[in-house]
Amino acid sequence: MKWILKCFCISGLFRFKQYNIIIMKKIYLSILALGFTLGVSAQQEKMLVQKHDNGDDASITKPNKPSTINDKATVIWSDDFSSAATWTMTNTSLPTPENWTIQTSPSAIPNAAPSLFPLNTATASNGFALINSDGQPGNTDGDGAIIAEITNATPVDLSLFPNVILRFQHNYRWWHEERGVRLSPDNGTTWFEFPITSETGGAIANGYPNDQNTLNPEMEEINVSAAVGGGAQVLIQFYYNDNDFWGWYWAVDDVELIEQPANDIQVMSAWFSGSTNQGREYGRTPVTQLDAAYNVGAQILNFGTTDQTNIAVNAAYASAFTANATGPALLPQGDTAFVESLETPALPVGMYTGTYTATSTEEPSGADFANNIYPRNFEVTSNLYSLDGIGNHPAATSNFGLIGTASFTGAQDGLVLAGMYDIKNTTDVSGMRIMLGSTTIAGGQIYGSIKDTATFWIDDMTPLFNIFDPVTVTAGNLAAGYVDVLFPAVVSLTPGAYMLAAELYSNGGTNTISVVDDKTVPQPATASGIYIQGDQSYTNGVAIGIRMLVNDAWGVGLNEVALKGISVYPNPSEGIINVDVADNEGVTVTVYDMLGKEVTSKLANGTTTIDLSANGTGMYIVKVANQNGAVVERVIIK
Repeated sequence: MKWILKCFCISGLFRFKQYNIIIMKKIYLSILALGFTLGVSAQQEKMLVQKHDNGDDASITKPNKPSTINDKATVIWSDDFSSAATWTMTNTSLPTPENWTIQTSPSAIPNAAPSLFPLNTATASNGFALINSDGQPGNTDGDGAIIAEITNATPVDLSLFPNVILRFQHNYRWWHEERGVRLSPDNGTTWFEFPITSETGGAIANGYPNDQNTLNPEMEEINVSAAVGGGAQVLIQFYYNDNDFWGWYWAVDDVELIEQPANDIQVMSAWFSGSTNQGREYGRTPVTQLDAAYNVGAQILNFGTTDQTNIAVNAAYASAFTANATGPALLPQGDTAFVESLETPALPVGMYTGTYTATSTEEPSGADFANNIYPRNFEVTSNLYSLDGIGNHPAATSNFGLIGTASFTGAQDGLVLAGMYDIKNTTDVSGMRIMLGSTTIAGGQIYGSIKDTATFWIDDMTPLFNIFDPVTVTAGNLAAGYVDVLFPAVVSLTPGAYMLAAELYSNGGTNTISVVDDKTVPQPATASGIYIQGDQSYTNGVAIGIRMLVNDAWGVGLNEVALKGISVYPNPSEGIINVDVADNEGVTVTVYDMLGKEVTSKLANGTTTIDLSANGTGMYIVKVANQNGAVVERVIIK
């Protein structure tokens, strides 16, 4: 059933195809998971992160909505956990009772992942509820389950409110635990359950358990009208069961019961995606790699109690271009529509700042309109290609995580992280720029390569092009926030899709390397990937911070102190090449093929002749080096 539900969510999002309207019925009103899979095998859906790995997960993640506050909503009842007397804690934990507690320090939660710690709810310092399987002394798998509930002590009267939304902020990391919300309209006689996580996935359409980490905080909004609307004695209960595993924790804050508005459509996400990119969205695209046409659209939710008519989306990118998409004539209450148009804008180099606005006949514009608007930015560049939009995303939507050598058991050395890049026109590539995470420690080493997408997903890491000398991460790289890994000579990529890969070595975990994962924009599962040596490749499903340095303006083959008077000739050659090292002393000439494999190496003095006729035609890299520097040239054997 888990697989069927997942595929249902995936099938609802075809924004990379030329469909204008897709409507999907929602069971619960929560933030949707928009990561989706394109032909990914079951083994690639394996959950990677282990119980106590120190890092963010590599799973498909949902987008960060710019404002989950329902602007039209009237708050009926709320509590910020500033008083423990408002709540009753119960448990059947074995062998040691473990209750929910009220905490006032945002750092009281476990440091489960950099993006989760400390708790970042609006009123965390006033108090929040915490159940902490991770902190239970001696808690290990098989020693008895932690089962605990926290329930409001005084029932809430909703007899005048038939349409009700439960809203709360929370934060957790998942590891086999069941967590969810129960509500009772009659002071506990009857209960209705809304699971969030379980071993078979949560009932709320947010991707769990594939999303091991929430946002910080996650804003959850659940339509509970059918359960407790009009109830005179309403109880709210947050329940937790670690299933006798050494689970993580759950922190809950700022609980509200709000009246559902009559008319309220919301923009849940928005996109600007090349029509041939299979759903991949790039934060920066070189002008030479632009698509001929783009899908421009938004996901619209009818959050109100009444049906909405004549849904429309306007995407305005200042004076650059405007796109208008017509949605369904009728969007029933609780349904979601994916509304888009196919556009062919002229896009010279520059930054594009857009605003997506959704309207209906019942909600044309005016007051309380903020959640009808969604900001989106992208950039067209001359020589930088990036899946990520780090530095360009609007602050309201930015959502970043980390992934690296500390993220997975057994991946301290040799972990491969890769992003998929669509090449539309033949281009030269100089190397890659890796966006370093805050947990990186100088001293680790990075190898770079370009791989075939098909071989990557069958665990074959053979490169098409390879950087055979590693780059060591320095303190200067940490200060800059990135490290550039350059090829010895520019390589030429013909049209197709390629994996731009970084292979990380942390010296057994001593010099951690982390890379920024940009989770702001929903991506297909195969937009980025992970390979763990001795294991397999996995999808990552976010815009990983590994950028492509396009063209030859990045100093490829140049050293700060270069050798003088070096010449390699003839080029092209029929097999014999001559390397003239002039008056340089202690020189070594090394020849590599384009996979980075050493073909030959010899000491050189004056002019040295090298015979490559037995090695086949193609491109070779000739590196001439001594203690003063190096010169790298590529040679064609025809």
